[in-house]
Amino acid sequence: MSKEMVKQDINLLEYPLWFQDECEAEKCENGFVWKHPKGFVLRTSFKPPVKTDVVFLFYLLLQSQSQDWKEEFSITRYQVIKGCGLTKDARWYDRLEESLKRWEDVKIEFNDAFYNGREYSTLHFGVIDSWGIDKETKRLRVRFSPEYLSIVKNTAYCRFLDFDQIKALRSPLATRLYQLLIKTFKNRDTWEIDAVLLAEKIPMKKKYPAQIVLEIKPAVNRIYKHTDLKVTVEERKKGRGETILIFTKEAAKPKEKPVEKKAPAFVMPENDEFKKLVAMLPPERHRQKSLLELVLTWFNKKDFDFVAWNIKYANKRAIGNYPAYFLKSLQGNFGLVLKEEEEVSKAAASKKHEEVKTREVKLSEAQIKETLESARVHEYLKSLTPGELETVEQEAYAKLPTFLKKPFDEMRKANHISFRSFVRLVALERINALGTPKETPRQPKLSEVAE
Repeated sequence: MSKEMVKQDINLLEYPLWFQDECEAEKCENGFVWKHPKGFVLRTSFKPPVKTDVVFLFYLLLQSQSQDWKEEFSITRYQVIKGCGLTKDARWYDRLEESLKRWEDVKIEFNDAFYNGREYSTLHFGVIDSWGIDKETKRLRVRFSPEYLSIVKNTAYCRFLDFDQIKALRSPLATRLYQLLIKTFKNRDTWEIDAVLLAEKIPMKKKYPAQIVLEIKPAVNRIYKHTDLKVTVEERKKGRGETILIFTKEAAKPKEKPVEKKAPAFVMPENDEFKKLVAMLPPERHRQKSLLELVLTWFNKKDFDFVAWNIKYANKRAIGNYPAYFLKSLQGNFGLVLKEEEEVSKAAASKKHEEVKTREVKLSEAQIKETLESARVHEYLKSLTPGELETVEQEAYAKLPTFLKKPFDEMRKANHISFRSFVRLVALERINALGTPKETPRQPKLSEVAE
């Protein structure tokens, strides 16, 4: 699952946009102002944001971020509550609306205190410009302050916070300390700071080093346990009433590569039929262990013919994942369909071949008959006297269709093709007539003679 990383400008991590003490925040319904000596001011005419509010804000910022930093978008309240890891409860719906009102009333001032990586500048802006709930759809509409969104979107002086880890920390102090540590450990592995100065940055109510350390250590342990930021803290006494906190970032441990367990090589059975099946597979799969095991399993389960036809089917129809298609073919015995199709095709081809052969025989017989008849006609005509030949020709001329007839002597002299064909036809008729045996007269019976 990909991580949801919220982009934040370094300045918005350095100074607090929300506060630890929820009870104190509830008392400030008419407004609150917090100032830092370096020029940062947070003003609100309503209750100041606390840990719950920053979780809501980061989730809404993620939605804008995922939609190419849209200033205004709509979303269901249930989606926000669920995305923030809260239960579907009426009180959380009310708390979400209150959170939006808190952020709407927040005004942030950087008076010569906003650092862009090169210089300090003055910036004043809000966080959420407006919000509302559609009466019909009940969808929440949120519009971010363009100045706030532009700062977060365009800054190169930034860090990314893991939203899931922000939720997992739960503790307000651990969350605020996590923001400061993420910002600080951008380019270093060790950070030393006076305990009282750190308490002012967070900010914390505790004023004495011993009290501050007592709360910071559990917060660091929680960060170590619930986030990817592996930081430890030690304290060093500097003087009376002074304690230096030393935060050290552990070097990331290289991920151990999982030991690859080499699967035993496939042992080819000494079976000629199995080897024939392997030879039928696509050449590039002859050494694919999983496929060979599949062939062997089904060969042992069924028989050569069953596996062979399914290999043929997969070879013909498979697109892409050949092993998966081959397995599907085996399970459904699709090879049987191919076998039946080929048997039908072979039967049709055999029938066609027989028909062609019969036609060829008939044609051959007709050609032989024609050749013999031509020879007989030639010999017959050759044996005729000139007068007999003329008689045959006159008979042929008489049978000619009218549209083919020309003067007899002209057609005879020109040896006209149609005329000669009819001459051969008449000659053949005469030959056949000569070859037909005459009917022998029936001898009358003795009884018939007596009568």
